[in-house]
Amino acid sequence: MSRWKGRPRRAPAGGVRLALQRTWRSRGPRLRTTLKTEPPRAANVGVRASQLSFTFVIESWAACAPGVDTPQRWAQWARAPWLPEGEPQVPLAAVAPMLRRRFAPLGRLAAQAALDLAGTPAVEPGADLDDQPTVYASRYGETARCLELLAYQARGEALSPTAFGLSVHNAIGAMIALTRGDRRNSSAIAAGRTTVAAGVAEALALLEDGASRVNLVAYDSPLPAGYAPFEDEPSAHFAFAWQLRRPRAGERALHLEWAESDGDAEVAHPQLPSGLRALWFGLSGARTLTQSDGRRRCTWSRDD
Repeated sequence: MSRWKGRPRRAPAGGVRLALQRTWRSRGPRLRTTLKTEPPRAANVGVRASQLSFTFVIESWAACAPGVDTPQRWAQWARAPWLPEGEPQVPLAAVAPMLRRRFAPLGRLAAQAALDLAGTPAVEPGADLDDQPTVYASRYGETARCLELLAYQARGEALSPTAFGLSVHNAIGAMIALTRGDRRNSSAIAAGRTTVAAGVAEALALLEDGASRVNLVAYDSPLPAGYAPFEDEPSAHFAFAWQLRRPRAGERALHLEWAESDGDAEVAHPQLPSGLRALWFGLSGARTLTQSDGRRRCTWSRDD
């Protein structure tokens, strides 16, 4: 586990606050987003017309990748990162066999990171279902399953409803929730090379909505051969999980700022995929990290 300390930021003068309101339907809760202009106030989320800024703390973390499976190995990796190689070997011993066989290799990685972060194989009885939601962030998700389904369709073969259900972008999160008996809110997002940063933005919005902590689970794998021409950065099997919360007064914190891109950002550790670069920033103590998707630029930083 790892902890950072810092101090909260103030929202920009005359800024616009992102307000998330929960409404209820017969089928359950729904979030509605509105923008409200307010006087300056202390907050961990500041929103302006051209820029978003967030302040947060990573309270605990867990990660797994081929050949990097202990905190000591991750500490070595953070000092001099390398691209993990090989296929993941994740036993998922805490998961019942009937559920475990439904996880593909990428899902096993994500589930192991989520279980390691939680520390328990199941949600505690009486847990507050309105607190500690989870954001699942993956650039590509289960593309191997998707490509297999497309191949079936091209051959005119029937598609398996189960295989389709396990191929959608929120399937991994749903399977992890089933494994843990977790009925709390979750969401699944993808945002290109800034997917982890977008996951943090989603998590901080949930903190603004009243959650005390939000879990972020990020994971990806190399694209299958049929999609290889679309790879635009190095790739590897990996998954990591962060538990995020607001900083307390006087506590050292991390910051994430989004702005319009003014060109290609200098890439730290270009041998890594963008998701692992975000993990490197979290573990290494680096002062800053800049990432860009070509249109938007996100800058990670930490207090001295």
